[in-house]
Amino acid sequence: MAAGSRQHLRVSTLVALCVYAYVGCWALTFATGKKVLVTGAGGRTGKIVLEKLVNSGRYDVTALVRSEASKQKLLKGIEMMNPKKVVVGDIESKDTMANAFAGMAAVLIVTSAVPSLKVWSLVPFLVGKLFGKKWKMRFGWKGAKPEQVDWLGQKNQIDLAKENNVKHVVVVGTMTGTQKDSFLNSIGEGDGDQIVMWKRKAEIYLVDQCKDSDMKFTIIHAGGLSDEPCGVAPIAVGVDDALREIKPNKRIPRADVAEACVQALECDAAKDVSFDITSIDDGQALNKDGLGDLLATLDGASCDYTINPPA
Repeated sequence: MAAGSRQHLRVSTLVALCVYAYVGCWALTFATGKKVLVTGAGGRTGKIVLEKLVNSGRYDVTALVRSEASKQKLLKGIEMMNPKKVVVGDIESKDTMANAFAGMAAVLIVTSAVPSLKVWSLVPFLVGKLFGKKWKMRFGWKGAKPEQVDWLGQKNQIDLAKENNVKHVVVVGTMTGTQKDSFLNSIGEGDGDQIVMWKRKAEIYLVDQCKDSDMKFTIIHAGGLSDEPCGVAPIAVGVDDALREIKPNKRIPRADVAEACVQALECDAAKDVSFDITSIDDGQALNKDGLGDLLATLDGASCDYTINPPA
């Protein structure tokens, strides 16, 4: 065999081995590790949670989205995501998503009703500001209302988690749950619109379901969200909205909330704890494996659901 041919054969063999190794490692990320389900994976925060889990290579990750369009968009955005691991289901219908929960060790619930500003309400709002009047902007919802999404939809997910012997449920909620006059509860036009109240009802249900089982919970109440990068902003944790009294109170990057969700899976201090998380000047950056250090500042405290209980 000519020298050139032998060299070409060696190069071809080397390339083939590299491709085989890459594909083998790529496939391995879907075949090993703790089985974790991310619901609401098509949302802005849910997608970041999913991306962090997939890119870590430590988990066998499944995503739940609400439509085929959301699935295709997600697959385009996360190249390493296995298409077979993206499930389309409706959280308002247990049967449509039941298969996604089978065999899961942990579930991260990042579903939420999404408010949509009614543009016409900007006019009276701006006029009111000119004359010192507090006229509110009005909102509708992109899809179902909070009662259906944040209460009944989350309840369905919690029930499926328990029925499938899931060991750990992580829920992303919002701050202001202790406040009767929370602005977020006032943006709609009826009882079904009170998003914080319905979220709080679902959180209490989760805590109750964990009491008589070995299922653990982690409830993360995020402050106002921003799109800044992870690991830079000064972050602090607290309970019962006490952090809202600290001024200035800044927005927390979605990526930091997502990082807290991911770290909670391996952090014993995060088990059976409900806490607030936001950005303040005296906080500290959320570094890798840093959630435990943040939670240590709580001295064992957890959010008190006897404060402002939902109707």
